[in-house]
Amino acid sequence: MTSRQGFTLIETLFALILTAGMFLLVSGTNRTLTRGVQQDPLAWLQAIQVLERPGKYQLVRTAGDVLVIKDHDQRGKQREMKVLMDKKGVLKMAAVSVNHGIQGYYPLLRQVTAIHWQDLGHGVVKLRLKQENLPWRETLVDLRGVKGS
Repeated sequence: MTSRQGFTLIETLFALILTAGMFLLVSGTNRTLTRGVQQDPLAWLQAIQVLERPGKYQLVRTAGDVLVIKDHDQRGKQREMKVLMDKKGVLKMAAVSVNHGIQGYYPLLRQVTAIHWQDLGHGVVKLRLKQENLPWRETLVDLRGVKGS
């Protein structure tokens, strides 16, 4: 009988499977690992476009990281909305009800780490936004609402 050196194919595959299983146990099955970090450089511009729809939203007030706007729908009905960041890092627009607080929401942007709104007057707001793995971004948002208001 000859002496054998090294691993057989079955032993190598078993060691590889065992190593991959230990790696998943240690790192977890987070979305970042399985799908990778997906950064859309235009997503924040699309969120700004939603806010700047002509005649749709009008500035009420700002409070640091919360923007309060008035929504003018097609029937002429007005309701107060808040644009804020939740603890999961989602910038969202939520309806404010007097009796029930915040009701429902419309997600505008994901992976937000910090946001700051500054009222510049006449319905114009300065937005400073920070997303994961991206630099700070600044832009002016026009929230004058209905013409003539």
